[in-house]
Amino acid sequence: MRCCLFTELQVHQQQTPYHGFGVVSSSSTRHYPQGSSYRNLNYGGGSISHWGSGRFPRGITDKGGKRDRDRESISTSTDSHGLASDRNRGPRASKPKSKNSTEESSSPALDKNSASTSGVNIDLYNRSDFATDYESARFFVIKSFSEDNVHKSIKYNIWASTPLGNRKLDAAYHEAKEAKGNCPIFLFFSVNASGQFCGVAEMVGPVDFDNDAEYWQQDRWSGRFPVQWHIIKDVPNSRFRHILLDNNEDKPVTHSRDSQEVKLEQGIEILKIFKDHDADMSILDDFIFYNEREKALQEKKARQQVTATNNASVVLADANINQLSDNLAGTLQLEDSKEVHKTEL
Repeated sequence: MRCCLFTELQVHQQQTPYHGFGVVSSSSTRHYPQGSSYRNLNYGGGSISHWGSGRFPRGITDKGGKRDRDRESISTSTDSHGLASDRNRGPRASKPKSKNSTEESSSPALDKNSASTSGVNIDLYNRSDFATDYESARFFVIKSFSEDNVHKSIKYNIWASTPLGNRKLDAAYHEAKEAKGNCPIFLFFSVNASGQFCGVAEMVGPVDFDNDAEYWQQDRWSGRFPVQWHIIKDVPNSRFRHILLDNNEDKPVTHSRDSQEVKLEQGIEILKIFKDHDADMSILDDFIFYNEREKALQEKKARQQVTATNNASVVLADANINQLSDNLAGTLQLEDSKEVHKTEL
């Protein structure tokens, strides 16, 4: 009887179909070389969505990765540094400037066909009726580690800063609401090491410190607040370098850290430069590229989540088998003790 039980247990352990728990080996990623295949996870096609929509992973590690400006196609959007690397510019950075760059233009060069494909409504941005004169307003410089995050901010009408930045911006928002009259809060966006500013958004709600928006390229940001984008265009730092901030040791505004406040007179000057600048291009030209990077990143994280879940199931199954073996051994040992006792009697 004991021999039979041990034999059955050993057979069970040897034949336990660990693969039946859905373990995904690391080789499974070979089916997706360099991001050449993406699955549509319905995270939006680029149209503006509600800022408080469902949560899903926003990114992974390597925040200090080297910036890569090499031109690359959408089908190979996982660059040599991987999806987790930060990009300060998209493929447009390697495109030649338009020969008509000196001509008057009310918006960057994204055409209607590209806008339709990317899901962007270009009529919402760079409007000629955008106001630049205010008696009361607050202005802040926003520095992003990645242009991927700017893409998501435009796409989902949301932003998140560091804990310190969130507290600073939230305090400013509540102070503006308590002030008499209209006092908008404008955010001047710039990606680190890009050599330019990329747009102007308005903070239109307080910071939600209790909920994170998991859209971001990296798992680093907490909290969230809604924004409305007004201007989206690439404006080189050279257009702003003459603006010195006396509340930041008289440094040029181009040398600002994240959430650096800009005073009213200088903020209005920056608004006017943004509005009047004749831009050749903007992040809108790379929206399809960033949409594909987002899809690829979400697919990668989904596979990682499945692997982690199934590995946990295997560990649990193994623990159950070990527990069963221990219980059986204990039972057999107890029976042996009883038989020895009977023999002695």
